[in-house]
Amino acid sequence: MRVCFVSPEVFAWGYYGGFGFLTRTLGRELVRRGVEVSVVTVRREGQGEVQELDGMTVYGFPTHGRKTHALRAILSRLGSLDYYREANCEIYHSQAVSYNTLVAQMVMPRRLHIITFQDPYDLYEWERISRVDPRYKLAVPFKTRLMLENRVLSLACHKADVLYAQAGFLADRAKRLFRLTSSPEILPNPVEIPGRAMKKSDSPLVCFLARWDPQKRVKKFLNLSRAFPDVSFIAMGRSHDKETDLRLRGAFAGIPNLVLTGFVSEDEKSRILERSWALVNTSVREALPVSFLEALVHEATIISGEDPNSLTTKYGYHVEDEDYAQGLERMLHDEERRDKGRRGREYVEKNHELGRVADLHIEIYEGLLEGDDDRGREF
Repeated sequence: MRVCFVSPEVFAWGYYGGFGFLTRTLGRELVRRGVEVSVVTVRREGQGEVQELDGMTVYGFPTHGRKTHALRAILSRLGSLDYYREANCEIYHSQAVSYNTLVAQMVMPRRLHIITFQDPYDLYEWERISRVDPRYKLAVPFKTRLMLENRVLSLACHKADVLYAQAGFLADRAKRLFRLTSSPEILPNPVEIPGRAMKKSDSPLVCFLARWDPQKRVKKFLNLSRAFPDVSFIAMGRSHDKETDLRLRGAFAGIPNLVLTGFVSEDEKSRILERSWALVNTSVREALPVSFLEALVHEATIISGEDPNSLTTKYGYHVEDEDYAQGLERMLHDEERRDKGRRGREYVEKNHELGRVADLHIEIYEGLLEGDDDRGREF
């Protein structure tokens, strides 16, 4: 079986985001199960045209980064055509619908095409992110562009052989946004389960796990360290913008109860989450981030203004009116904190365990291939 992931990133070569983490984690596990996995993605600095990563073949197409947005989009997609052909897979699985999805469908029309909706943006979501990132101000030209993009991406959705979403509320949003006749089925995202008992810090410790980009609002987390001197804070991650990263680190250097780690290895991240009492998520908006699942599987509760699939309400502390300090206070004085963390781990083990999710993907792939064999499609 040959599967190609169509993904905007792959969690390597200096670019570390949720889509990339998902693609790499799932792809690596499928390789272990004997699947031939390729990834077609944007080529990052230091990345070769074709490279092996965790047993996967990664094809990187050029970004044309110095061109205007419109010209860059056109040239990069034209530059990606040959890579979908070279991958020559039976199944092309898009981790989010995009122009890349449409290109893969166009280039390989007789192959199977799957879309998993990871984080579909409607106008409400764009409005939320525009509050913290002026690049997405909802002026008329930008709204017009979004409407046109939505129509194009709707075509990709209707051309796909099957549609999935990583969570129920995202399935409903995708149905409305792309004018689907029914809601996509649920295909959960995977997370690795640590094979050890969790040993929490004796004293209060909370952590942040995300890139330091505008919508994540890491400064809100960093400011909490000044307001709670008896709590230890660890901020994992960094900004994709070097100047922003340096500015934030300079502004918050020297605070005794705050550690700024930068990018961390998977093992170090796991050890930090194991000791943490809670993951503090200060993002202005979220889908269902992998970081929530990672925190819960390490029995760390969640403090967040976002409540995807009611995970924050069930296994943490839902923040209202941007009052993250009040959310932290609730966690610190909650005698059921450890129980919430344990129940969160049980939820993730039941619904998102890596091996189970990988097997589910293979079951879907095999079912699609068997159906196409019945219809006589040749690969």
